[in-house]
Amino acid sequence: MRRLGSEVGLTLHHHERLINSRPALQAAEFARSKGRFAPMHRALFQAYWDEGVDVSELGVLRQLAERAGVDPEAMAKSVEADDYGDYLDARRAEAEDLMISGIPAHVIADRYLVMGAQPYQVFERVMNQLAVLRRVSGETPLPPGSPAPPPGG
Repeated sequence: MRRLGSEVGLTLHHHERLINSRPALQAAEFARSKGRFAPMHRALFQAYWDEGVDVSELGVLRQLAERAGVDPEAMAKSVEADDYGDYLDARRAEAEDLMISGIPAHVIADRYLVMGAQPYQVFERVMNQLAVLRRVSGETPLPPGSPAPPPGG
């Protein structure tokens, strides 16, 4: 995995033990509720992969929240209270129903599942396959955000 990361300019630190990502997921959901998901997401990934930090520790999450422009104390209280526990459990159940058991997992066009860290060529093959299927079926992809066409139209 380090080799793949280095090919795209990423430094990936190996952790000596498995880290419980639930507190980080809760912190990210709290940040989402405050409109700060993207900066928190970046801070979490940078801390975990680039810095090799344990993102399950509340003190670390407070620092990352501050870095991301999120109220660190309010975030910590939310994580401690398990405010997003039901939401996270529901997302996990949904993933299990779809037979997703690894991360990252990408569902593409509601048809293809690409699971785990995969090289660019895997995604390229999936996209090429989708293009072939669309040409064969005569389907024209809609631009993002377009309303669905009416039935039969």
